Amino acid sequence: MIPLQPLFAVVSEESSETARQFVTWELGRLAQFDDPRLLWVLLGVGVLLILAGVTWLYRRESASLPPWLRVLFPALRITAWLGAGLFFLGLEKRIDQQIVSDSHVAVLVDTSQSMSVADLQDSEGQSQSRGEAVKNALKESGFLAALRRQHNVELTTFDRESHQVASWSRATLETLDSPNTDQGEPATSEDLDWSEFLEPRGRETRLGDALRSVLKQQRAGQLAGVILFTDGDQNTGIDALSLFDSDERQAVPIYTVGLGSSEPRRNVRIQELNAPSRVYPEDRTTISAVVQAEGFAGRTMKVQLFAREAESQNSVSTLIEERDVSFVDEQQAVPVEFEVEPAAIGSLILELKVVATQDDQYAGDNRREVEVEVVEASTRVLMIAGGASRDYQFLRNQLFRDRHATVDVWVQSASGAVSQEADQILHEFPQTKEELYDYDCIVAFDPNWEFLDARQVDLLESWVAEEAGGLIVVAGPIYTLSWSQSPEHTKIRSLYPVEFQRRLTLLDDGLYGSKTPWPILFTREGEEAEFLALTNDPTESQLRWAEFPGVYGCYAVKGPKPGARVLGYYGDPDASITAEYPVYMAEQFYGGGRVFYLGSGEMWRLRSMDPSYFEVLTTRLIRHVSQGRLLKGSSRGRLLVEQDRYTVGSEVVVRAQLLAASREPFLADSVLARFVDDRGESQNLLMKADKSRPGNFIGQFTVKQAGSYRIELALPDTVDEQLVRRVQAVLPDLEFDNTRRNDKLLSQLAKLSDGEHYTSLNQALFGESDREIDMRPIDSLIESRAETRILRGTPDPDFTEWLNKILLGVICGALCLEWLLRRLLKLA
Repeated sequence: MIPLQPLFAVVSEESSETARQFVTWELGRLAQFDDPRLLWVLLGVGVLLILAGVTWLYRRESASLPPWLRVLFPALRITAWLGAGLFFLGLEKRIDQQIVSDSHVAVLVDTSQSMSVADLQDSEGQSQSRGEAVKNALKESGFLAALRRQHNVELTTFDRESHQVASWSRATLETLDSPNTDQGEPATSEDLDWSEFLEPRGRETRLGDALRSVLKQQRAGQLAGVILFTDGDQNTGIDALSLFDSDERQAVPIYTVGLGSSEPRRNVRIQELNAPSRVYPEDRTTISAVVQAEGFAGRTMKVQLFAREAESQNSVSTLIEERDVSFVDEQQAVPVEFEVEPAAIGSLILELKVVATQDDQYAGDNRREVEVEVVEASTRVLMIAGGASRDYQFLRNQLFRDRHATVDVWVQSASGAVSQEADQILHEFPQTKEELYDYDCIVAFDPNWEFLDARQVDLLESWVAEEAGGLIVVAGPIYTLSWSQSPEHTKIRSLYPVEFQRRLTLLDDGLYGSKTPWPILFTREGEEAEFLALTNDPTESQLRWAEFPGVYGCYAVKGPKPGARVLGYYGDPDASITAEYPVYMAEQFYGGGRVFYLGSGEMWRLRSMDPSYFEVLTTRLIRHVSQGRLLKGSSRGRLLVEQDRYTVGSEVVVRAQLLAASREPFLADSVLARFVDDRGESQNLLMKADKSRPGNFIGQFTVKQAGSYRIELALPDTVDEQLVRRVQAVLPDLEFDNTRRNDKLLSQLAKLSDGEHYTSLNQALFGESDREIDMRPIDSLIESRAETRILRGTPDPDFTEWLNKILLGVICGALCLEWLLRRLLKLA
């Protein structure tokens, strides 16, 4: 239908800056013709015939009519024909909506860890990281304000995933800094916490995924451009260039801003430093490290290991050993091992240094520290077994042979006198605090907790929560099903990091099983957990786990509890009732203690690969869960973390368990700790009270760079006593294997999308013009894609009914009036 020109426009009361309502009239009959001109021709011919017929009809009798009737009769007849014609054409009333779509610009900022490389300089010549340079440019340069003069602007960060940070509406110069209340987003750059949103913490760079996501979300062709701030390092996900080789290609220009240096790095750094958190005096302990070098092929450097006492502020570092490390390739990682034999009890700081040459561009990563606790007492372990399973037997024999462990056993299915390789054989669970609190760790293989009375259950719960006891629980096919469904064992179930099924059906019998082994699917936390490593080399350990055939069964649980860490799943895809795989490994803090859960007792199967794997795994696992007991630090408090090593960008959750001077739980809304990096820079850490457990406090912070972090918390009501805990932050290889600016990729992206590639921030924001280069700033290149469109409404039925009544009255009235006048005047 072809709308007529609106006779007038009505602006709706609910209209906004982007929507207006207009009343228009249309001829409905036009919709039945492919070419409306044909109808107009037919109408023109019809009008001429009607006029000719009316003229011929009334010309014959015009001589006998008064002059006024010579005009009135033709006018009445033409009026009737006009009414019939208008009824035939079908005049309709519509309320159409005029919608103005604004132009949009998407700003994508890379927040992967490679953006933390400090290879740029600020205006004062100081070293500056890539992420810091982008933050300052967006916050202070007025670049976003320039874009907003023509476009709506959306700011999105990307690394492994994409996150929209903020959006700003298009604004005039007068309203450029007015709040964007409609979207609830900050409208000015000063309102954003730039340091938080643009912090480089992502472990991967999925550049292609981020671009595809933005291009798919464009609004009906209104996306005028994508501005990409990145170093061009894409190490996983879809290839960004593949977007232009498929149907997904979009007609949106991409403006790429390359960050960082395009020259090869010359850097040697300590990539890893691994040491056990707990060692014994006079035991030779292996300290392993990985030294990575770029640009030093054919060079040899010295690597030195120093040691000093952690408690003493004035302790002097002593050189333990020195090694020469040679590099053959331009980019090479070389493993280095040292052996130490600590002599004194206490905390020991081991420091590894690389004596690099002056042409090393980044001297700040040439040293790394790790803290080792030298303890004298052996680990006291209580083993509880519903039956003498293989896992139980192998672990019992191992601990009995370990001169640093004392093992007592309680085999619940045994009756009468039994013979076991153990320091002591129990016939019941400990009855008193003195008996139970002497143990550092309890390992329970498919235990029958129904053997414990209410007082013993309370004793176990307080040992874990208040004494930081370590508990390892292994589900099994005999007893777990019984007590996990009993309403009397709620407190026992609360210790476990998993939720048990509370209903049983034929499809949910509490135990998954298979005739073939299925691998353990480790989560990211499981892959990074040192206590699950089978060797000292993390990469080699992952390869050994990948070679492990797997386990045959897993006890069915509902899922992990809130706050628990799932470390691995049972890999049988047919075993899960829900969408997720069954939980096989999980752990949680329970008060001051740790509880580790295994879905079945099959870790002994690691012995088929190498007998040492089972021994290494169980030893590290026992030390991990019992470290709250072994590394007390003070009789009035403990500092606990989930692990000793974190990757850069991870959140470190810190828990404190504090006692007042009266030895009662310390009560407060919060306590203030601090964490100090190896450069001496410190930040406060607010730890809030855990309302469910008096005396317990929780806080967290993000490790932003590699190195050693020292967590300090002054004990309440003391002058100089404080709790101290150290954690290590390491850089993942994926983000730092290649940190050069990828101009080839970024220029191809810009070329294929009809955009522009810039090799510096100043060039992108302010342009550059000289004899060889003439580049305009980005904001002047992006043309607005705002457009206005009409959203057609539906015909108004009330108006149509009213109009038809009027037309019928007009037609009938004109014909009747003519007939009446003819009768009165006695005309033929």
